[in-house]
Amino acid sequence: MFSKTTIRNLTIAFLTALILELCSPRAIFAQNIETIKFSGTAAGVSTRYIGAVEGNINFDLKDLQDLGINTYRIYGGMSRWEREDDDGKYGWPSIDEIKINPNLINWAHWDKIMTDPPGGSDYSWSGEPDTVWQGNARTIFNGLKQANIRPVVSIRNVDSSWNPSWALQLNPPRTKEDWNEWWEHVFATVYWLNVRNDYGVDDWEIHNEPDNRDQGWGGTRADYFELVKVSKDAIDFVYKTYLPSRTYRIHGPKTVGGSNWPVYALREIPNYFDTVNVHNYDADISNYTRKVRGWMKGSALANSQLWVGEWGSYEISYNDFSLALNLIKNLIRGSQPGDNYIYGSHIFCLYDWGKPGLAEGLIGDGGKRRAGYYALRMGIRALQGGKSTFFPIANSANLMTVATLDASNHVYLLAVNDQAKSYTVTADISALIKAGNGTVREFSSRTMDEVVGSLRLKAGSATFSVAGNSAILIKFDRQN
Repeated sequence: MFSKTTIRNLTIAFLTALILELCSPRAIFAQNIETIKFSGTAAGVSTRYIGAVEGNINFDLKDLQDLGINTYRIYGGMSRWEREDDDGKYGWPSIDEIKINPNLINWAHWDKIMTDPPGGSDYSWSGEPDTVWQGNARTIFNGLKQANIRPVVSIRNVDSSWNPSWALQLNPPRTKEDWNEWWEHVFATVYWLNVRNDYGVDDWEIHNEPDNRDQGWGGTRADYFELVKVSKDAIDFVYKTYLPSRTYRIHGPKTVGGSNWPVYALREIPNYFDTVNVHNYDADISNYTRKVRGWMKGSALANSQLWVGEWGSYEISYNDFSLALNLIKNLIRGSQPGDNYIYGSHIFCLYDWGKPGLAEGLIGDGGKRRAGYYALRMGIRALQGGKSTFFPIANSANLMTVATLDASNHVYLLAVNDQAKSYTVTADISALIKAGNGTVREFSSRTMDEVVGSLRLKAGSATFSVAGNSAILIKFDRQN
């Protein structure tokens, strides 16, 4: 017989061992196991263009290349490149006169503003000299061309600060003289960038959020549609006359998230733009994306490209980790097939606007990269460029996952866990690749899109851990 003391001690020892076992990492992971099998049938292709909206505190091509973006959105317009009427004679020259002789335009003005801007900055229109990047438009457009980054340029008469003051009289254009000035500005912008120079700018947005008065448009929806029509005429004339072998794209209607203006644009001016482009700052961008896709069906632009010209956040810091993880989830959503699919997107914004930032970007003062920068970079690695996409046969309730296949037959597996608990994942990608080595990257509060290990596929299956509130990206190289 054991004494009471012995029995008590044995009981305590047993319970202690049981508690330790239940609390061990092995036990925790055993309770949080995910088994995912990927389809071998491509669902579609990933988002082809993932980029960013500019910010005014910097432009450094090394940042764009490190991030991996392949498109960059620029706010052009009169406040930036025609602060005063370029010839000083309002309403002159006329549209017909310019079509006959483009040298009636004061090209000396355009050469100077693009090469030697006020205060030494192409962003001087948006801030004080000591708060904005020092450099000219030539540097920006030449850098984008050399890096093969697709520029998308917005053309505006008046900006969000309701500048320039001289252009308020054509906001919106009403008279023949107003339209002459607007047509000339659009023509001059396109001509200077592509004919007088060769920067390869072929994507044009007509204004920015015309349904949001805070962004500077002073007219109605009908007025905006007329602006698009006249802009189309100016852009089309440049290409047909001087660049007949080049294809251009006009993005519209460039409206705020949730707007119903796209319905009317698709109905009333479908022949004056060819690329549907809207803004969407929703936490889950797919809801409004599906709505816009629904409007596109049955219209003349049913099969056109759909871009999200602004997304992310202009209110929450990109150091917010939940926001950063959600960026990856929205990139996955935009690469889903059917009504969720997004052809191209620009996150707002790459750099801060102003010092201190009036709007905070992925990169702050002094080149400091925020968490969102690294999250976006991880998503770009897996999803950008029209890779073939593959999704689980049965979706996980706990993880968002996707696999992609690039032109070099590399397979990428991306998994996002936005919950506090960790998971051990067994992923069957045998339908895509059966043997090979995988390089594992992690995005978490402790590791920002860095390589954390490697693994080897076994009969097309890989087992790995996904920590709480993190994302894992595995790139598989095939065995020779």
